[in-house]
Amino acid sequence: MWQQGRGLWLALFLGLLLPAQVFADPAPPGLVKVALDRRVIDLSGTLDAVTQERLEHKLAALEQRRGTQMAVMLVPNLGQQSIEALSNQLFRAWKLGRKGVDDGILLLVAKNDHQVRIEVGYGLEGQVTDLLAGQIIARDLTPAFRQGDFAGGIDRALDDLILLIDGGTLPQPAASSAAAPLSVPPEAYALLLAFVFGSVAGVMLAAGWRWRRVLAGLLLAAILLVAGVGGREWLVQSLVVPLCMLVGGATFAGLWQARRVFYGVLGLLLYIALLTLISRYQGSATFLYGLAAPASVLLVLGAHWLLFRMMRNTWRKSSWGFLWRLGVLLVLLLLLGSAVGAWSDGLRWLTVLPFTYFLALLLFAGSSGFRWSSGGGSSGSSDSRSSSSSGSGFSGGGGSSGGGGASGSW
Repeated sequence: MWQQGRGLWLALFLGLLLPAQVFADPAPPGLVKVALDRRVIDLSGTLDAVTQERLEHKLAALEQRRGTQMAVMLVPNLGQQSIEALSNQLFRAWKLGRKGVDDGILLLVAKNDHQVRIEVGYGLEGQVTDLLAGQIIARDLTPAFRQGDFAGGIDRALDDLILLIDGGTLPQPAASSAAAPLSVPPEAYALLLAFVFGSVAGVMLAAGWRWRRVLAGLLLAAILLVAGVGGREWLVQSLVVPLCMLVGGATFAGLWQARRVFYGVLGLLLYIALLTLISRYQGSATFLYGLAAPASVLLVLGAHWLLFRMMRNTWRKSSWGFLWRLGVLLVLLLLLGSAVGAWSDGLRWLTVLPFTYFLALLLFAGSSGFRWSSGGGSSGSSDSRSSSSSGSGFSGGGGSSGGGGASGSW
């Protein structure tokens, strides 16, 4: 009886485990052990024979001319490993590049996982930087892959890589591409919406809405956002989305207590959203100029207002002190104007004005009794967010890569 019961439990366990094994995404067996017997290896059946031969001739000519070894590999999927780990393992196993030079490059495409990476050897990291590799992926590979043009995307990417290896520079994007809509991943939209939903919920709770209904709505919104993004990173999204909601809710619930600040921040966010929408069709420069121009105007106006307050306070405190400071300022202004030759060219006075304002702030700040806590102006600041081939095979003697390169998805 006990043996029959144990057999029944074992059958039930296998019945539950079997579907998970059937539908799991199996790791590609032995990819690192694939022999590098040619320069283009397509395990996904994407490229036809003519295309593979054309690409191999292009890479062979590069190796004969410059010594650099470059390989292309297409796989169906990555399994349970990342594309960065697989590309680094393949790079070292194949020893891409010349020994002591390490001038190898690997272009790895995981077709079904929609991921691509350019792995660069130590010897080429100065010519094919991470930034340039990322530009090649964003400009040549991912747009073509979205349209199913794998051959064309790989061909253009190899041309740009060869151009960099030969010492050239990548051409500037065409004018039409500058106005093309920017590609934003769905995860970014999900996090932005999570922050917005959390902000609205925070204001509703601060305004006295019933917390059960608000939290139920937030839970439903979080489930929809995570399900909408989906993909392999759903577990990370299920943690990050509620965190964004919490940050948005706490921020705007606090701002609701000071209505003027709340409406000011809300207006600023709406302005940034409008700039973002416009920049998708007019180029990223529109967003930068749209932020920099108002910030500069506010900074100048704030500096003038602050200087006026200081001078007025100095006059009220001591008219004699105001007059001698004003006299010193005028003398310094005349000396600076003479030093730059402003008497012969009136436009040069414009170069003296910024120094004049700075000197005025220094002269009047100490005597004005101005205190920041008593209505002092706040000046904003804008951060600027700112390989030679041997006759016996293709594999070289290099293979050293410190993870340089770039990855992308489509």
